[in-house]
Amino acid sequence: MIKYFSLFILLMILKPTLLLALDIEVLISNRKSETSTIYCGIYNNAKGFPTESNLKLKGTTASMNKEGKLSCKFKELSKGIYSISLLEDLNGNGIMDSTLVGFPKEPWGVSNNAPMHTFGPPTFEEASFPLNENKIIAVRLNK
Repeated sequence: MIKYFSLFILLMILKPTLLLALDIEVLISNRKSETSTIYCGIYNNAKGFPTESNLKLKGTTASMNKEGKLSCKFKELSKGIYSISLLEDLNGNGIMDSTLVGFPKEPWGVSNNAPMHTFGPPTFEEASFPLNENKIIAVRLNK
C-alpha cells in the first residue's frame, strides 16, 4: 500500500498535468484529395486563429484512426476553451493558398463548422468549445 501511495505522490510532484490531461479527437470529412496533407491546429485564444499557424497551441497532421476514419488527435490538454483549425494542403507547400482578395483556394475547416464571413474567416468565439472531458468532434472541410 505504501508503495502505491509513494508512486501517486511522485506522479503528483513530477507531472500533475498527466492526471488532469484531456484528449480531443477531430473526425474529418469531405476531403478533396487522398494524397493531400491535412494540417490540424488547436488554439486556446483568439490571437492568430484560424490562419496564423505559428500562434497555435499545438499542431499535428491527420491520419487514419483505428476505425479507418480520417482524424487528428490532440493529447494532454488542460480544461479550457479551445478552437480547432484545419487546412487541406493540396499542393504540398505547407500554407493556405488564397486568391488575390484573400479567399481560400484550398479546403479548410474549423470546429463547430463555423462558416466563413463575407470579409473574413470565422472568429475564435464562433469556433470555440469547452473542454472538460475527453472529446470527439467532427469537422467538415469546406471546398
